[in-house]
Amino acid sequence: MSAIHVVVRPRPETAPSSALAPLYGLFDLVVDGVNITARVGDHEAYALLAELAHVVAQLAGGRRRRASVGLYADEEAWELGVERSGDCAWLSVYRVGPDPAVAVYRKRVELTALRDALLEAVSAPPTQGVANVVTQSFVKAKAVLTKAWPPRADVPVPSRAIDIEPDPVSGFGFGASLTLEDYSDDPASAGSSSLEKSDLHSVLSRATLRVTTPAKTCVVGSVHAFLVAEQLIQLADAALDAWQSARPLFRRTTVGGTQLGIRRGPGDGPLAISFQASGGPSVRTAPLTFPEVPAQVFAEASCRFVGALLDRWHQADASQTRNLRVTNLQAQLEQLADRIQDDLEDDCLTNPEPDSYRSFAPRTASGRSQGRWSSGGNMRFVPRWVATVPNIDLRAVLLAGDQLIIGAAHETACLSRDTGEVRWRIPGQRAAAVLTPSGLARIYPDGRIDVLDLETGDKRFSRRVSPRVPSGAAGAVVNVPGLPKLLCLAEGDRQITAIDLVSGEIRWRHTARRPAPYKMRRAGRLLLVGGGDTALFALDVSTGELVWRVRDRLPFAGSITVDRDDVFAISGGRGPARLHHFDAWSGALKWSMPIDEPPLPGQPPLVTPSVVIAPVRDHRGVGARAYDRLTGAELWEHAPGLASPTVAWLSVDDALIANTDAGTLLCLDAQTGRVRYNHVFSRNVDADQPRRLEPVLRSGALFVPQHEIQVVRPAEGEVIGHVPSDLIPDLLRVDEACNVYIAEESGHVAAFGAAPRLSLVR
Repeated sequence: MSAIHVVVRPRPETAPSSALAPLYGLFDLVVDGVNITARVGDHEAYALLAELAHVVAQLAGGRRRRASVGLYADEEAWELGVERSGDCAWLSVYRVGPDPAVAVYRKRVELTALRDALLEAVSAPPTQGVANVVTQSFVKAKAVLTKAWPPRADVPVPSRAIDIEPDPVSGFGFGASLTLEDYSDDPASAGSSSLEKSDLHSVLSRATLRVTTPAKTCVVGSVHAFLVAEQLIQLADAALDAWQSARPLFRRTTVGGTQLGIRRGPGDGPLAISFQASGGPSVRTAPLTFPEVPAQVFAEASCRFVGALLDRWHQADASQTRNLRVTNLQAQLEQLADRIQDDLEDDCLTNPEPDSYRSFAPRTASGRSQGRWSSGGNMRFVPRWVATVPNIDLRAVLLAGDQLIIGAAHETACLSRDTGEVRWRIPGQRAAAVLTPSGLARIYPDGRIDVLDLETGDKRFSRRVSPRVPSGAAGAVVNVPGLPKLLCLAEGDRQITAIDLVSGEIRWRHTARRPAPYKMRRAGRLLLVGGGDTALFALDVSTGELVWRVRDRLPFAGSITVDRDDVFAISGGRGPARLHHFDAWSGALKWSMPIDEPPLPGQPPLVTPSVVIAPVRDHRGVGARAYDRLTGAELWEHAPGLASPTVAWLSVDDALIANTDAGTLLCLDAQTGRVRYNHVFSRNVDADQPRRLEPVLRSGALFVPQHEIQVVRPAEGEVIGHVPSDLIPDLLRVDEACNVYIAEESGHVAAFGAAPRLSLVR
């Protein structure tokens, strides 16, 4: 429950006089139906009186036409707004912030009476124990109030009647009639073109809101137009979210005494929009309900009304272009308008010449279980070396030839894979690390990119792009014969930038239509981009030109899988989702199937030669749904609860492998969904669980991080070895010779070599 008391009533024993009597009761606020006086301390009350005295003196002297004084009660921020119109002052009390409320609106008081009351109040000495700064502020306030006020013609503030006619969408729209004051001649705003500030006081204006339907036009009542406009934009955005994800929605908010509400059921049903305006302190009018309004219609109608309102406001008062409250609403309006345009437009693009891109298709398939360890004896590992790296960054531990790159909070080091000897180290802050054909790329949070020579650690070149915060670095490396060597990065919130790794120059930059946390996946000569937007598009890595684009009602999650000539992507997130199968080179849709449960965040679809699997998750745990790769027909389903919530997936040949944080290694047949084998690895305490659970497949052996590194043959599940380390394998790296490198978050790194394999010699 919130309340505020603007003018502090003096205690009987300290009351200087009855000079403030005309103000008594003026700021008694009724909040949530209860008349409450929020007491503020003496220091705050005296400071408020002093500041209000200066404001009144400035208004009376013609140095400004309106001003506001900050008030604080409990954990809320309020303001007292004062306007001069002729020989009167209009007082308003309102709460600022994301949830504004107007307690008193334009209460009329004679300016001279307000001045006399304040003058007598500040003339009395403060109570005992008040700081000297308060006493000095009273002295200054009394001085400014006792000065002779300059003569000023009692000219009321000019006003303009505005009528916004409804611009209906499919017969539904909003209109309003209001009066806007023109404060363009306010001396306080002159010469302050470089200053921007949040000013809710200047946009508080009563209006008569009208809602137009195909059958009739209804008058909602007297509302604060700007506050209603802010809520309409937020409700429209929430309605589009619910429509895209086909989930129910119930949202209700009260602003300026008017209650706005929207609701819809699950599926594709329309909205029901309701308004209920207050007819007075204790009177509420009957609610007006408008059923059967499509979400897109409501959103577009809200955009048109808010856009027209802002245009009229800028025409009436040019200083509103520097009002942060107005510019913030303008930015939200533009984002919503772009989103509506994306949802309504059919801008899908198919590549008519896919053959030129098909020639760059990768032909090697991953996830093959064949190798030297796919059959035969067991594996043995011998310790090689141990190193200590303080404040290690697990994401920046990389294998590069015969070197091991280790990034930390304050330096980057290069170690020999065989001996652990430090080859070079350079100081620097924590940054993302990417191996490129030209060396190690370090991507810093401020947008700086350094490419280091792997042999010496010397800087080859440096480039700066717009920082990507808080989504983190995302990109892809292009290193294919016949194509330029590029580092493609997501820059800022809507740009994709390609940096030439030879010259260090920016080769091209693509700007997307909407800001989103974009993720990338390279497919031959194409760069697939998606994540947080309803569009998934492909760019030519050489030129940055758009090759094809597909769009779905649900936003693409950015988790993309490319296998030979096929692209699999998931749209949706917390609610219903869909699995899509596209041709990689033309962008043509082959099939699309719904996923009833929410997909596992950040997990791309898993692909085998004949099956596509989408891991799903809810409060019960993790499950999986399998679809035929050719037709999209659902093959089998494991409801969530099959495995613990934290799990790492890997597809190997015709099997699906899951490594969980509960110490379980599970293998499912991709065609039927039946369990092939299930290992439960023991551990001493829960703290022995590694930070990352991704298994690694090398030379026919599957390296599984649990409290120890277990080595398994993926086909039949036979355990063929383990790595004898005391470190918790928070990060696992395995090179081409099956040598193992373990990094623990505590800052220790250990290397183990695969012992020679014994074979029968005939």
